[in-house]
Amino acid sequence: MLVTAKYVREHLPLRCYRGLLRACHQTYREVKQAIQHMHASKQLNYELSIAFSHGRPFFSLTWLRFPALSSVINNLVINVDLRLREPFSEAGTTPSMPADSDLLSLLEDNDLGFASHVFDYLAVLLKTLADLMFYRDPDSAVLYVEAVTLNLTRPTQMVSSIHGTDVRSRRVLVDREEAHGLDETMRTTLRTNVQGFGAFDASKCNTLTPLIQIGTLRFASDCTVWGKGHNLVIADKNFAWLKYAEP
Repeated sequence: MLVTAKYVREHLPLRCYRGLLRACHQTYREVKQAIQHMHASKQLNYELSIAFSHGRPFFSLTWLRFPALSSVINNLVINVDLRLREPFSEAGTTPSMPADSDLLSLLEDNDLGFASHVFDYLAVLLKTLADLMFYRDPDSAVLYVEAVTLNLTRPTQMVSSIHGTDVRSRRVLVDREEAHGLDETMRTTLRTNVQGFGAFDASKCNTLTPLIQIGTLRFASDCTVWGKGHNLVIADKNFAWLKYAEP
């Protein structure tokens, strides 16, 4: 049977779907009102986790909170998870532990380090959000993030236990001494990385399309803030600190 628009219009029993249609409209209105309330109360908070695995040339990403698409984001939290000593194997090979040199390469300030990956992804994310805003509203040319927090979580490692004939693996926190040393190294890397950002003349912000600005960039370890900087923009695909003329 050929289903045509005329057949659907004349024969499809629409009446049984009208209740569902009204429920969908009501749900849409309620969600929209909730988002407007979050925007008015400055509670548009985004959160995601980026996990780096020792010895892996990639990272994984998990969104934890994405309430709505908006030209103003009150807070964006990026949890940086470090996973140590994960056995790695290709098909048909025996699992092997990654080398310590791989961990140093991941933690230090270089193109393959975690800090470069985090800031590269942050730039891509903000540009994508700005493009989506422009697609929805061509008059929208500004994306403002009040605060971005890079939160270093306590690293974890994989441990195995034997239960009968089963070998079970689970992830546990590394000991405090090792965690402290890794945290200090990652802090140093972040400081070095942001010190390499250039400067951009604040009077020329109107030349940036779209204008993507971060009010405050915060650094934290286990949700305790230990550093911050103010007024960043994305210029020429890179982050830059705004430079204001002296009065």
